[in-house]
Amino acid sequence: MKSKHEEHALALSVWESEGGAPDSSGQLYQYGRRFEGDGTYTIHHVFTGEKVRIGSWTMEGLNAKNAARALRVLNTLQGASD
Repeated sequence: MKSKHEEHALALSVWESEGGAPDSSGQLYQYGRRFEGDGTYTIHHVFTGEKVRIGSWTMEGLNAKNAARALRVLNTLQGASD
């Protein structure tokens, strides 16, 4: 059985290989991360403060590595090149 963090990492890997998160806004720098009292991170919309939901996944309870990856994927335009 996979841990929640392993499941998050797998979903992020899929997004990275497919060029971005499904149903993301396509605008840069719309998302931030918030450190929670339990030692995890929540990804939120920087203007509304609402937790990000992609499909059935509410992006909360992430470890530091997965939160950083999620921000990189969410804040990067699909198809944009470096």
